[in-house]
Amino acid sequence: MEAGLIVLCYSLMAYGACNVIVYGSGPFRVFERIREWSTNISEHFGLLFQCMMCMPTNFGIICSLVNWFFIPIAFTPFNILFAGNTGLWWLAMLCDAAFTSGIVWIIHHVEEWFEKMVPSDDNQEE
Repeated sequence: MEAGLIVLCYSLMAYGACNVIVYGSGPFRVFERIREWSTNISEHFGLLFQCMMCMPTNFGIICSLVNWFFIPIAFTPFNILFAGNTGLWWLAMLCDAAFTSGIVWIIHHVEEWFEKMVPSDDNQEE
């Protein structure tokens, strides 16, 4: 039960963080500048910060590695699962990347579906 709650919180945290990075402007427009800078370097590199499937993959890799090596309490799904197996950090990293990408993509598309179902006030004429 406790692990399930941790995974739920991780999933919502990952969705929120990725949503802000991909769509938000941030304080002093920092996220807009990162997206512009990365696109100026390369179109493909820029997609990493503009795609709701690419950004969570990178976010999952970073969270998994930080959690495995620097934080003693496991909070990513596969660090919870593989806790105590010191040689499986690379597998936890790959699985966390795939899980994070998938769960954020699912939440994002559920949100888009609800947005299409509910009429917006902006689209209605007076």
